[in-house]
Amino acid sequence: MITLISTDLLAIIALFFLVNLANRNVVINNEKNKIYIYAVVTTIILLLLEIGTIYIEHSSNNNLMMPYRLINVLGFSLSPLVPFFLLLLFGDNNKLHTFCLSLPLYLNAVICILSFNTGLVFLVDAQNQYTRGNLFLLPTIISMFYYVLFIIFVIKNSTEYKIGDKKVVISIFFLPILGIFVQILFKEILLIWSCTSISLLLFYIFLLELQFRYDVQTKIKNRASFEDEMQQYTNGSNNATIVIFDLNDLKITNDKYGHKVGDELIFEAAKIIKESFMGIGTPYRIGGDEFCVICKDVSEELVDETLSKFEDLLIKINQERKIKVTLAYGHAFYDKDGIESMYSIFSKADKAMYTNKTKIKGLYGRREQDK
Repeated sequence: MITLISTDLLAIIALFFLVNLANRNVVINNEKNKIYIYAVVTTIILLLLEIGTIYIEHSSNNNLMMPYRLINVLGFSLSPLVPFFLLLLFGDNNKLHTFCLSLPLYLNAVICILSFNTGLVFLVDAQNQYTRGNLFLLPTIISMFYYVLFIIFVIKNSTEYKIGDKKVVISIFFLPILGIFVQILFKEILLIWSCTSISLLLFYIFLLELQFRYDVQTKIKNRASFEDEMQQYTNGSNNATIVIFDLNDLKITNDKYGHKVGDELIFEAAKIIKESFMGIGTPYRIGGDEFCVICKDVSEELVDETLSKFEDLLIKINQERKIKVTLAYGHAFYDKDGIESMYSIFSKADKAMYTNKTKIKGLYGRREQDK
């Protein structure tokens, strides 16, 4: 008993540190960070419930039937919640989809609550003897359902991660799946939540490693990530479009208003680019005031439509700003069957951007003369 409780207590302490670290993290997407923290906190609660179960099972007090039942109701009700939160980390933000995915949770909770008196999932008798009910596997089946969906979402829906990253994530969360199978076969071995704690810890380490690919200031991918992505096109496996952006008059803004305002302009520019190309391409900060978006296997028409939406969004945002965000851009298309390399296409896009920048400055100059 002492060994089991000690293991769970160590896992709880580690998870509390994990919550603190996650709260301090400024790079990971805030919404995703919250979901991750929910998964960690739920695991802490389940570990505490497991400690309560271990204590009661080894206690000589026979008057603990009611709390023992209550602990099992909470434990079985909450157990599918952790893989559900993991699924949300890699799923979309569609509220209808989230609601539909949560329906098995409600079903499980209702049946677990009914088990307090009916023994559907578990039965605790007057002597604190615990036995499995006919629907004992229901919470496990629902948990496995979420884990399977989680793996499918990681493989198919996660555009942020490369194939190697996806393999790492799947490997990390195979550990609690293994713990589930072992605990089903050997009920005296309590592994599920210890394995889940280790997986959550490893996943956070994985997220920290990913942060080296992101620019801290703008929270989009950095130059190193960009160069790595460019290398993926050396074998000509995909068509792509490169769009290069350059923030206009940053030096003038820094000199006139200070670097803090200039940094805010850079952040705003990255935010606008990211929002405009959401689901279309991946944005990178490749220099101080330079950005690039790589759109893989999308049509020229879609890129043109996206750039048109980008201009509309820029106009809308600048209507409410004293210091305007102005961006020059240029783009070029890479043909995997063509003779030009991806870097040659990048140079074309860069030239097109400078042509656009000259045009913007010319228009601005004429406006100043007309005032």
